[in-house]
This record gives sequence, structure tokens and C-alpha cells, in this order.
Amino acid sequence: ARDLAEKNRVEWNSDTEEIYLELVSRSGYHIYTTMDMEVQNQVDKIYQNLDEIPPDVSLQQLQSGMVIVDNETGDIVAMAGGVGEKVVHDAYNRVTDAKLQPGSSLKPLTVYAPAFELGMITPASVVKDMPLYYTDGRPFPYNDGRDYSYTRTILSAIKHSVNGVAVNTLYSIGLGYSYNFAKYKFGLSTLTNYFVNSQGTIFSDENYSPLALGAPTHGVKLREMSAAYAALANGGLYREARTYTKVINSKGET
Repeated sequence: ARDLAEKNRVEWNSDTEEIYLELVSRSGYHIYTTMDMEVQNQVDKIYQNLDEIPPDVSLQQLQSGMVIVDNETGDIVAMAGGVGEKVVHDAYNRVTDAKLQPGSSLKPLTVYAPAFELGMITPASVVKDMPLYYTDGRPFPYNDGRDYSYTRTILSAIKHSVNGVAVNTLYSIGLGYSYNFAKYKFGLSTLTNYFVNSQGTIFSDENYSPLALGAPTHGVKLREMSAAYAALANGGLYREARTYTKVINSKGET
């Protein structure tokens, strides 16, 4: 629906979204999706059976999303936007709609991949595992367990998700380079370098906590994270994740 609105040069907003969703549903389009039903059935087998979802002490239903991307083509072959049986049409989808905090899963995309690309590090490189700076006597960043190893290899730091090495590596490549790499080369569109909330506080993801610790202002989309990681498995060639390849209208026109 969004692509059709863009093709017709119509601004996408809450009003046009409803119109174009209805248009796609009722216009007799033949949409050639990238879905692989064999893979999708495997996902549904887990996600639609609540017995497969671990219980939580809060008694709230744990939620999750999954998207599986063909690394070479960028085709989304299967996805699940939530757990349990789908009973609502066009329901909230955690693959495409949610913006979630990625935590340390962001580090390879914002810190290590850019640094490897620049030739500044190898897996065997030794980098400081120490605070980058102190604020009122408190170190930044904290490592898990509040201890530091002074130095670590990159391989060890990635394996154990060490905050001190991530921040010091980010310092070496620069905030601007990291931010632009993640947003424009890895397609993480929700990153922002300027946002003002209702209280007038200014936030920017061009900073250490968002980029090295995985705490961006608005979070990231699972679909975009999956496409970015697929690039690592595709020899560094990024492909935007897609759900369809062709649309034919009721007149047989592509």
C-alpha cells in the first residue's frame, strides 16, 4: 500500500494509509510475494502455539517477532508479527511496525562492521577495555559485572559483548562515521541525530550510548535489523528486505 501511494506521488499518512490499504484489498491485484510456505509453516508451528512460548513470572503473555531473510536476494521468506493465532486483519506487526531497543545486537552494525570496513581492526586486534571517561567519578561505560580487563582482542569483545571495547572502538572510528554507516549503508532508518521530546529535551543517536550500547532514541525495526545482518552473510552486499517482487492489476498490467 505504501509503495502504491509512493508510485502515485501521494503523501503517506494516517488518512492515505487507510485509503490505500482498502485499495490494495479490493482492486484485484495479483501480488507475487517472496514467502516460502515451507519456511513459513515452520515459523507458524512455533509462534501460533502458545505452549511453545516460555511462561513469564509476571503472568503476562511474552511477545516476540521473527523475520527470515534470504541473504543473497533480500527476500523475506517467512515472518511472525507476534505470538498466538492471528485473529485480527492487519494487526500490529512486530516485524514491520515495532521500534524496539536492540541492545548489544546493534554493536556489530554500528561499531565493528564500520571499523572492519575501514581496516582499523581485525579479530586479533587488541583494544582497551577501560572506561572512555568519568562523570562525577562514575565510569562510562559500565561492563557487565562492573569490571574491566584493561585490554581484549576484538574477537573476545564481540563474543562476550564487552561495552568498554565497543565504546573505545567507536571512539577510534568516530561517531559521525558510525552513525552514517548504520543509517545509510545498513538501512537503519529510525536512527536520528536530532529529536526534541515534549519536554524540550534534545536527543541524538550520534552518540556513544545509542551506537555502542544499543540504546537509540526511537529503537530499530526488526525487518531492517535482519536485512542489515543478511548483508554480513552476503559478503558485505546490502539488499533491502522485500516481501514481494511483482504486482499485476486486473487488466494484466505490471
